Parts: sequence; structure tokens; C-alpha cells
Amino acid sequence: MALTDKDLAEYDERGFLLLDSVFSAGEVEALRRTLKRDWDVPGPHRIMEEDGRSVRAVYASHTRWKVFADLIRSRRLLEPARRLVGAPLYLHQFKINTKAAFGGEEWSWHQDFVVWHVVDGMPAPRAVNVAVFLDDVTEFNGPVVFIPGSHRHGTAVRGPRSESPRSAQHVDPADFALTPAELTGLVRAHGMDGPKGGAGSVVLFHPEIVHGSGSNISPFSRNLLILTYNDVANAPRPAGAPRPEYLIGRDTSPLEPDDVTLREGPLEEI
Repeated sequence: MALTDKDLAEYDERGFLLLDSVFSAGEVEALRRTLKRDWDVPGPHRIMEEDGRSVRAVYASHTRWKVFADLIRSRRLLEPARRLVGAPLYLHQFKINTKAAFGGEEWSWHQDFVVWHVVDGMPAPRAVNVAVFLDDVTEFNGPVVFIPGSHRHGTAVRGPRSESPRSAQHVDPADFALTPAELTGLVRAHGMDGPKGGAGSVVLFHPEIVHGSGSNISPFSRNLLILTYNDVANAPRPAGAPRPEYLIGRDTSPLEPDDVTLREGPLEEI
């Protein structure tokens, strides 16, 4: 999965890069089956939709299941991430954003880095998000939509927009959402693009790119696994008590790439 000079130039200009068919159908199925098991593990790491019945997001699955722990060290993800950041990396955050058929809710327009900077004390945007499609992503099932090149404007530093946060468990993008005026100006300047592809494809995206997604009105699920790798020299320096470890990784030891094939056999807990 070595990135070409063309890939690097595209990421620098647009703020994201789509890689097709990074994982096999069997590997994706192993991830899907494990996710279905992980949905049933109770705890604050499991974020529910407003209806209280559907799962909105799951955090830190790599601490509960071996297949996810193997994934974070996969050479197919870690080497491109290290090339983009240009430094040794550790896992800052692991989450799976889920969108059930006929109802997965929207994620507001936002930048990721502003949350990590304001809430967690991450010094600089020396990180990269790596999103793995666990389902085919189409224009119908709520794909992530990016504003290409918006990362070049830097971070719109702000505090939470509401004194009543949407979730007591994590920071929801709605609490740091862009204003309609900000979004309109960026879209007029840069347009919008929602990368689509088959399950097993990967999108790498910059922590300062503006992005969001609409609700899923289709009969097809859209589950998206997102790893955030951070420069080991850029670990958060919170002013107060850090957020729980299921949200923000504490182990800043550099990760080493592994050629592991994700298991298709019996599920293994850690």
C-alpha cells in the first residue's frame, strides 16, 4: 500500500484520499461479524441514537476483540498513515460510526482537530484519520461528504456551541458544528465530494478537513470504522483530567506495521 507521489499530492491538495479494495471480502466479513458482537457489549463506549434503540457509534473495539487489535497494526493502513504524517504513530482513537438502514442519523459539519485541541489539548493537527468501509458506500446510505481543500484554511478555533451537549459520553460533532454562513462560504469556494466505494475500501483524511454526513434513508446499512493515528510527539496535553481511555488512547508507544491477514475464523476476545 505504498503511496505514490500523485497520491501524496492529491491528499495535500484535497485533504483526503480514497484507496479501493484494501481488504478482502473475507476480512470485511470478519470485521462485520465482530462489530455485531461488540454492539451487545454494554458500557459507556456504546453511543445510542436519539431513539435509544439503534447504535450510533462504538469506541475502543480494539481493546475487546483481537481482529480489531490486529487491524490497527495492519501494514496496509499504518504505512500510508506514517507516510502522510511523516512521523512514528500511535493510536489516538478507535471508533465505528454506524448508520442503520432506514434511520441512521446525520453527523454535523465539523473539523475533528478542533475537538482534540480544545477538549483534549492536542498541540497540532499532526494526525490522520483512516476510515475503513464495512459496507458498500453509495450516494444513498449516508456517505461522508468532504469539502475538498478546506483543510488548507486551518482550524476554526471555537468552543462548544451549546451548554447542553448532545452526549454525556463523547463529544458529538453537533457541539462544534460550523455555522451555516461558514459552510456556505467554504462550499462556494471548494464544492463538495462524497467518496464512494465497495466494502473494504479505505479513505484517509486530514484532521482539519470539514466533513459531515446526512441520514441514511436507504435499506442498506453504512458502518464506517475510523482509526485516528497521531504523531507520538503530538500526544494531548490536557489542562485538566483527560477524557476516558475508551475515547482517547493513553499508550503512545510507536506502532509497528504487521502483515497480518484479518481472521475469518472464530471470534477471539482479548
